[in-house]
Amino acid sequence: MSPTKEDYLKILFELGGRTEQVPNKEIASRLNISPPTVTEMMHSLVKAGWVAYTPYKGSKLTREGTEYAKKLIRKHRLWEVFLVKHLGFPINEVHTEAELLEHSTSSVLADRLEDYLGNPSHCPHGGVISIDHMDDQEASTIHLTEAEIGAPVRISRIVDDEKLLHYFKNHDLKIGDPITVTDRDSGLDLLTVQHGTTGREIQISQTVAQYLFVENI
Repeated sequence: MSPTKEDYLKILFELGGRTEQVPNKEIASRLNISPPTVTEMMHSLVKAGWVAYTPYKGSKLTREGTEYAKKLIRKHRLWEVFLVKHLGFPINEVHTEAELLEHSTSSVLADRLEDYLGNPSHCPHGGVISIDHMDDQEASTIHLTEAEIGAPVRISRIVDDEKLLHYFKNHDLKIGDPITVTDRDSGLDLLTVQHGTTGREIQISQTVAQYLFVENI
């Protein structure tokens, strides 16, 4: 499979495409391409049996597509651990390098890398590395936009994208931070959250908040 097709499968998984349909517009936004280009690629992935596509609703991974995506994501997350732990990359700068490495990494190399790293459980962005535990993490987390107002949650994963990571870093939001959504203004596309440790209030775009995954405390 080409690296481009692999990227689509990975993005679909990270955006919840394991269990729900992901709109082409959302995929296009993440990959910085046009929606028609996404639609064309989806048709190709449907023919290959990796994706199920419903016009005007979006795309969802098939069982085969899900398993392929998990293997690719595992490789990506292992390289991120290596780049941060052994080469000193900041977590908001490892995505592009890991993206290049994942496509040329065999299963044998991934296994050796995992052993060398001491079998880490999570990548720097909070993603589970073990394929056997990925479904559990996806099932136990929700998008920040889905959190109930007033209900405390903990940041468990941030979608691995350089611009998004810079955004969350600038707002001083990190993996493990306790936060509570205190207000939601759809008209202004804003969420107001209160940091559970410092007490400070932070306003972030709802569009961006959908890429921040949290779990109930």
